[in-house]
Amino acid sequence: MAAIGNAGGQTAGHPEPKTPAEMAQAIARSIDAMAHAFEAKVPNPATMPIAFEAATSHDNVVDVRYRANDAGMLPRNKAEGEDRRLRFAGKFCFDGRVGLLQKNGVVIHQVLSASGVSPFEFTIDQSTCVALIEDAKARVEAAERERGARPTPLDEPKHVHTMTIRPEQAEQK
Repeated sequence: MAAIGNAGGQTAGHPEPKTPAEMAQAIARSIDAMAHAFEAKVPNPATMPIAFEAATSHDNVVDVRYRANDAGMLPRNKAEGEDRRLRFAGKFCFDGRVGLLQKNGVVIHQVLSASGVSPFEFTIDQSTCVALIEDAKARVEAAERERGARPTPLDEPKHVHTMTIRPEQAEQK
């Protein structure tokens, strides 16, 4: 739902951000520029199911807003909303280009709204990334324990059928 670019690619007009607030501002500018560049390539952005509205920042928070042209684009229930949040959080927390952002205390607040329904919004911050990393570690450990409990085809010795021909057998033929 959101495009987070390489906010580290600053130009001479925009020096490298030093504080979380400066980083958030640089990210918001980057998202805004990428979204407008994308919209310029789309023949009719008004017909897209989800349209970018704005990316702004205040303090260390990047606020990204989208508008759904069809209310069906919003999550239908809590589980679907949580799935979307986790997928976006995974991109934010594990992408090398933005991994630095979470370490610097930048928070991403995303809102998807449609007329006549409550907006779908969520926040990604350091605690979200820590929880995802801990969950991933726990899944890996559980998979390793399960794999250790039963042999896998790679762990079992290979049984190769062999045939021995003795010199006296060769003469009989």
